[in-house]
Amino acid sequence: MRLHRILLAAGSLLLAGVALAKEPQYEHYVHLTPENSTIGNFPAQKAPILTIKSGETVRIDTGGGAGWRNPAVDPAQWLKQNNIPATVADTAIKETIAVLDRTVRYADIANGHLIVGPIAIEGAMPGDSIEVRILSVQPRIPYGTTGRGPGRGLKQLPEGQEKPPSKVTVFDLKRNVGLFGPGVEVPLGPFMGVMALLPPDADGPNRRSGPPGVFAGNLDLKELTTGSTLYIPVFHPGGLFFTGDAHAAQGDGEITGTAIETANTVVLTFILHKGKTLKAPRAETPTHYIAIGLDPDLDTAMQMAADETVDLLKDLQGMDMFSSLPLASMAIDYRITQIVDGTKGVHAMIPKKLFVNAKQDYWYKP
Repeated sequence: MRLHRILLAAGSLLLAGVALAKEPQYEHYVHLTPENSTIGNFPAQKAPILTIKSGETVRIDTGGGAGWRNPAVDPAQWLKQNNIPATVADTAIKETIAVLDRTVRYADIANGHLIVGPIAIEGAMPGDSIEVRILSVQPRIPYGTTGRGPGRGLKQLPEGQEKPPSKVTVFDLKRNVGLFGPGVEVPLGPFMGVMALLPPDADGPNRRSGPPGVFAGNLDLKELTTGSTLYIPVFHPGGLFFTGDAHAAQGDGEITGTAIETANTVVLTFILHKGKTLKAPRAETPTHYIAIGLDPDLDTAMQMAADETVDLLKDLQGMDMFSSLPLASMAIDYRITQIVDGTKGVHAMIPKKLFVNAKQDYWYKP
């Protein structure tokens, strides 16, 4: 774990050389500290780190992108071998190591997603929903790592073979691409893999962060980047929002088990919708509505995504099932969000341009 800590520290604020786009204004700033963090789960007993009013905006620093965890490797040499700048402020290293060394570990979970939260929204109660507007997502470090397959995710290594190290991708942030290898560049689309409200009591007091659920969580939905919106049902007073699992880019499916894991700064606006009850999370982009299906069985996740499509089209357009399902078959794309988190995801991409008489009044103008 020592190398993991050092590399995360060396990664979590290589900010001297990272030029971020101008951030939106915000009322609150949540730093990455032990007190603000948890590891691997959503602890019901953790007091809110911040309480805000509906409509307020929060900047949140998150960690991640540590690299592989071989304790025999010198971290400075690892950074050099992977063409990662090693100039890091000492205070940044110390702060990030402190998060991993001193963060309270609930339910004996010593690894997993590094998560910041919870943030409470005044007045939120079960039966309400919270709209999370994603104003900005920016990498905090100039690289990320990806679990190299086979060995994780869809197909495991044959027995007896050694798992290869993670794939390291260095970012060209001026051009917004990841330098995968000679002649191969990956367009960056930073987003948070985990955005959640505290899960329902039925999930237990320390729900692991790996599988997503009706509370959202580890959706790994790559559409949730700058300019998108996530709608989440509320199960507890205050809602209690968590985020983590920073990604720089991901393909639908995330078949090796990880995206480009990195560290992001995200700026979010929270809007409370009183009495708006949702069965599951929904999302929206400037061009699409998104219905989400989640289940350990992929067929059942697909069925849930179809059912959520019917509900969403009823809410938006007053359509019944006998109209919405034919429309889905001819004009809506169903994508496999991810297949590696225990609970699989399917999301429906519903083009807004289908509704020619609808007023498209979305908050984000690309």
